[in-house]
Amino acid sequence: METGVWRGEPATAYARWAALEERAARELASALERASAEIRSGGGELAARLAAIELPAAVVAGAPSSPVRLPTRPRTAAQRDLENRARLAVDLGGSGPHRKIAAIIAGRLAELARGGETVQLIEYDPAAFGGDGAVVVAIGDLDAARNIGVVVPGMGTTAASIGSVTLDAARLQVAARRADPTTATATVAWIGYDAPSGPAAAGQVLTGVHARRGAAELRADLADLRRMRPDRPRVVVFGHSYGSTTVATAAADGALAGTVDALVLLGSPGAGPVRSAAETGVPVYVARDRDDPVPAAGGFDGAGRALRRLWGVELGLGADPSAPSFGATALPAGGPAGFGVAAHSGYFDEESSSLGAFAEVLVGARSAAR
Repeated sequence: METGVWRGEPATAYARWAALEERAARELASALERASAEIRSGGGELAARLAAIELPAAVVAGAPSSPVRLPTRPRTAAQRDLENRARLAVDLGGSGPHRKIAAIIAGRLAELARGGETVQLIEYDPAAFGGDGAVVVAIGDLDAARNIGVVVPGMGTTAASIGSVTLDAARLQVAARRADPTTATATVAWIGYDAPSGPAAAGQVLTGVHARRGAAELRADLADLRRMRPDRPRVVVFGHSYGSTTVATAAADGALAGTVDALVLLGSPGAGPVRSAAETGVPVYVARDRDDPVPAAGGFDGAGRALRRLWGVELGLGADPSAPSFGATALPAGGPAGFGVAAHSGYFDEESSSLGAFAEVLVGARSAAR
């Protein structure tokens, strides 16, 4: 038998399921196109039907009756946008518990689109994380961009924070276009993990528990982005505040090497389990405004390790990535934001000294050297 060629019953079975996959893909593409037209025209009935579609239902009569997961190809950002906007339309038109957050997200998407920019809703799950919600928005065409910046926010972030996180992402994209006007760039506002929030946030932020869980979510989404874009655009991840702990944790032991091209940790209270930039296997940049009090909040790493050894109590968020011994490349930080909370939230401000440096890292115009 010729190697790699199936004959007889195996060949028939393979051809049967391949045909089913092709049919399901065609039907889904057609449904998405109809839904897109319906949503553009202001209707919602088709969107509601689309949101209820389960792909196994596309299996034709005569196929096995038990649920079967058909092989799927990576969906494009444009396809994901259509699917998630359909779900968003259902929540907007209903009276369920997710209507309020759907309205916040829809309003922000409309604001971003008014600037003439491509805006894609990559993930929408208002029920995630006990109702805090998960939402991921791309500013710029994620299917065509050659530079992609992923912004990971910190403490207090929920899906309702989409306005502030997309504002940071939008400012980063504008700055990146200034740094390199000839290369397509997209930025991603990633609210894809359960950041410490609510009344218990103050206690939660003292440990790396949420960062470890978020790191797993982030690794999965970044791997998915690489599958979606096998042409390998440049991907840089920006972790702010507790988000920097999440990003560093995701990169521990080189887990993101080959998936991302660089990491930027800003306003960081600690790098989680990572003791040095070299452990990540990718270039690491760090920005710390001297007027930002948050990095100092993670400064009891030594005491935290001692507590873990003696009593098994987890406390502290790891090494300070801005310390010379960590080995990250320092970026300028500071601006007119002021002191305290204002300084901590000002890294993406248009007048900050850090925003332009972030853009240079994103487009590959700044080398990783101290």
